[in-house]
Amino acid sequence: MQSLIGIATEWACLSDDKKYRNQHNGGLHMIRKLSERLLQGRDLIAAGKFNEADEIVGRLRSENPLSQDVARLWCSLAMRTGRTAEVPAYAAAIYDHVQSDFYKAHWAHVLGTASFILLDLPVSQLHFTTALNHLMALAKSGKIPPQKEKTKPLRSKTNVFSSGEAEKLLWTTCAKLARLDIPAFPFAGTLLGLVRNGCVLDFDKDIDIAVQMQSWDACCAALEQAGWEKVPMRIQYANYRDYVHPELGITLDVCGLQDRGKQIVGGFALPGYPDDYQRVSVFPKFDLIQKDTEYGAVWFPRQPEKILRAFYGDWRTPNPNWDTVVSALNLENFTLLVRCYAYHRLIQHWLLGNLAKAWCYAHQIVLKDPDDVLALRSRQWMEHAMVRLNREMPTWPKNQVQKRIYTRMVADLFHEGHINFLRAARALGTHLTVCVVSDERVMENKGKLPVMKQAERVAVVAACKYVDAVMTETPPGVTPEYMLRNGFDIYTFACASEQERQEKYKLCHMLPAEMIQELSYTPGISTSDLVMRIQEGAGRKHTGAKNGLHISE
Repeated sequence: MQSLIGIATEWACLSDDKKYRNQHNGGLHMIRKLSERLLQGRDLIAAGKFNEADEIVGRLRSENPLSQDVARLWCSLAMRTGRTAEVPAYAAAIYDHVQSDFYKAHWAHVLGTASFILLDLPVSQLHFTTALNHLMALAKSGKIPPQKEKTKPLRSKTNVFSSGEAEKLLWTTCAKLARLDIPAFPFAGTLLGLVRNGCVLDFDKDIDIAVQMQSWDACCAALEQAGWEKVPMRIQYANYRDYVHPELGITLDVCGLQDRGKQIVGGFALPGYPDDYQRVSVFPKFDLIQKDTEYGAVWFPRQPEKILRAFYGDWRTPNPNWDTVVSALNLENFTLLVRCYAYHRLIQHWLLGNLAKAWCYAHQIVLKDPDDVLALRSRQWMEHAMVRLNREMPTWPKNQVQKRIYTRMVADLFHEGHINFLRAARALGTHLTVCVVSDERVMENKGKLPVMKQAERVAVVAACKYVDAVMTETPPGVTPEYMLRNGFDIYTFACASEQERQEKYKLCHMLPAEMIQELSYTPGISTSDLVMRIQEGAGRKHTGAKNGLHISE
């Protein structure tokens, strides 16, 4: 809307003819009036006053049928008020009218979005393809859309996620559902924050909970009785629903899960549509347990790591570019529905000039489908543009499925044998955590204190390149619950004698055989040997000094 005034002002100022300038100053006044009415319509839409907005925007469309600003607002209103079917014809007329690749890409994106909402996915993909081709043509000419600055949140506005309000609402809601025998539990990004960070993610935008489909209707009814308001969704999925809290404005996403033999499946279900219209996410079987909170008992996954690993892979590594719909590693298939979501968001960010974010979507499409030439070419052209503009190239974490190794050791007088063991332990997986046992524990087991204090041993082990993390406080026994709680897959150790082997197997006797891995012990070197060599060497040196000899070793 501001662009209309800018263009008219420039046009008037370029003319030296007074009468000509006066005519265009009058036109500028009309454009300002148009902008005011557009802003009024936009504010009414934002306030949810759709009927009042429709009166203004509908009249503007009649008066200015080919105005892009009017068309954008009208299409936005139509897609919010159940009139999406009217959008394609209007958007196609604007697409034919505009000339530049940027505006062609924008209106092709609008056409693709409308077709997506109408669940005409093949047509939606065609329009999104057209939009990407226009954006690549723009990039070939050395141009990119201007990058819009991020809107800074008002300082006075409290972040309900970092303040704890969102987490309080989560637990009170789950506790109410639990009292009604509805086993709803934290899910997706909410579960990730609770397990990884110990609280909900402070940058999150909504609360995620899940419930089995047999409790779906009861859960939705209970939420509405508790005051949650159902949010109209453009696509009505059978197992996914949005609610909003009327006072706090927090959105609640409810995901329905279904048992499928040895698996549990979720995602977006569209009954009556073909497989390419579904988004199926697959999880291994998991159990729920009840845990106490200050708001009452709630349901929670017994093994949350199973869910997180299926969903995120390396869930411990934060990924700011993660997209729940597109990025999930446990998608059964990269269907046309998911592809349309990815194309829609890729184009949206490219049009806003956010090349790094758009690149991440193109990259994710390629990860799911390496033969997607359109995504490959789009990613390449964005890389060219970012290099030319000296922008930082984005990186995408591997998010590979982690195999985390756990071991316990004294590591006194750190030597070659310790290095060999840690190298072999790290080679068993992708991440190695070492518990350096306490001085007291060494005293209990060996009847003597180590030469080096625990803090000294921790510093040396942490400096070893094969070690990813060090722990100092762990239980003496290694149980399946402990391994799962910390995300460990393998417990490993090495034994210098048969007696030591028996003792170490006793510590992990509850683990299944596939979680235990014994490694070879390096012969010819041990802490005890080093202590003896030091004592012997110190003794010889002392004797030599007495006899007037100076021995250097």
